[in-house]
Amino acid sequence: MSGLIIAFGGTWCARAQPDVFSNVVQAESRPHYTLSQCIDLALRQNSDALVARKRLEEAAGAIVEARAGFLPSLTSYGNYQELESRYATLAGASPNRRPFIWSVYLRLTETVYSGGAVRGQMDIARLQKASRLLDYQATVDQVILDVRIAFYDILRNQSDVAVHEQAVNFLSEQVKNERARLEVGTGQKLNVLRAEVNLALERSALVDSRNRLRNSYLRLSELLAIPYSIDQDHVPFDVAGELTYEKTSLEVNDCLERALIQRPELTARENDIKVQKRQLAVDRSELLPHIDVFGGYDAVSEPDRTLPADYYNGYVAGVQVSWHLFDGLATKGRLNATRARISAAETSYDGIRRTIEADVLRAYRDLQKAEEQIQTQTANVQLAQQSLKLTTASFEIGLTSQLELLQSQLDLTRAQTAELSARFDYNVALAQLQRAMGSELQITNDRVKGPELK
Repeated sequence: MSGLIIAFGGTWCARAQPDVFSNVVQAESRPHYTLSQCIDLALRQNSDALVARKRLEEAAGAIVEARAGFLPSLTSYGNYQELESRYATLAGASPNRRPFIWSVYLRLTETVYSGGAVRGQMDIARLQKASRLLDYQATVDQVILDVRIAFYDILRNQSDVAVHEQAVNFLSEQVKNERARLEVGTGQKLNVLRAEVNLALERSALVDSRNRLRNSYLRLSELLAIPYSIDQDHVPFDVAGELTYEKTSLEVNDCLERALIQRPELTARENDIKVQKRQLAVDRSELLPHIDVFGGYDAVSEPDRTLPADYYNGYVAGVQVSWHLFDGLATKGRLNATRARISAAETSYDGIRRTIEADVLRAYRDLQKAEEQIQTQTANVQLAQQSLKLTTASFEIGLTSQLELLQSQLDLTRAQTAELSARFDYNVALAQLQRAMGSELQITNDRVKGPELK
C-alpha cells in the first residue's frame, strides 16, 4: 500500500502518493485547501454568490430611485421652430412676423399629494432590498452546503481509492503466491484462476473509484470557479481534511423551531406578501388626485419684428392638479393583477414553509441513520480485520482454503467501504440539517460544527 493512513472508529484520512494515480495527484506545489478555505474561496468567486450580490446592489439602487419621489425635480426644456415664409407672415397679411419661434422653460416641481404612491414605492423598495439580502443569505447557505458536500465527496473518494488499492495489492500478492505454488507443484490451477478473477474485479472497482475521485475534484472546481484543464485532466489544487464523526444531540422539534425562525427564504417570502400589499396601495393611488406645486422661469421669443423686445421673460409659479376620471379600466385591471399576486405570494409562503419542515425532517432522519450505520460498520470493520488476520494465518499453515481467504479480504473491503460511506453520509446529513435550519456555521480546525449542537 502506498501512502495510506486509515483510522477506524475515529477519522478517515487517505493520502495518495503521486505514483498512485498520476492524472489526479501531481505536483507538490499545488495549493492545498481546507474546508474553510474552500468556503471562503467559493463566496468570493462562485457565480451564484456573485449574481446574488449584484442583485443586492440592484435593490439598493432601487431605494435611491424611490427616494427621488420625495425630492423636488428640476427640469428644463426648450423649443425652436423654423416657419415657412408664407405661413410665418400669414400669406402676406403680417409681413413683419419673424420666420422662427423659440422658447425656454425652467421648472422646479414638488409633489404635494400622490394618493400614497410615493410612500408606497419607497416601502416597496425597502422591502425588496431586505428580500434581496435574505436571498443572498440563502444563496450563501446553499453554496456552503454544496462546497461541503463536494469537499466531503473528495475525502470519501480518496479513502475509497486507498481501500481498493489495499485490496488490489493484497490480491496481487495472492496471485503471485498461487502461481509460485503452481510452478513448484503444490498449488492448483483453480486457485490461480480464482485469484486472478478476484484481482481483475478489484482492479475494475479501483478504476471506478479513481474516476469518481476525478469527478469530485471537477465538481469542487466548478463550485470554486477554478479552471480545470480538460485536456490534461489536471487538478489545479488538492484538499486537506478529514471525514470526522462527532456525535450530536439534537431534538427534532428544536430543529423545526429554529428552522422556521432562521431560514432566510421564509422571511423573504413574507416580504414578498408585504411588497404586493404595498403595490396594491400604489395601484389604488391612480384613482385619487395628484397635486404638484411648481415654480420656474420662462423666456419666449417675440414673433413680431416691429415690437421693441425680441423676447419676453419672467418667473412663474402655480399648482397643478391631475385626476384620472376614466382610464379605460386600466387601474381596475392592475388592482386585480396585484390581488392575484398577493394570493400567489401567500401560497408560495405556505409552500416554502412545508418544504423547510420536510427538509429538516429528512436531514434529521438521515443523520440518525448515518449515526447508526457508523456505529455498526465501525465494529464490523474491526471484526473483518480480525477475521482476515486469522484466515491468513490459517491459510499459511493449510487449515483454510484459498476461497475463504479471498472471501475474508472481500468482506474487509466491503466493511471498510460501508464504514466510509456511513461517515460521508453523516457529514452530509449534518451539513444538510444545518442548511435546513439556516444555522450560522463555525468552521474550526476544518471540522464543521453548528452552534449548540454538541
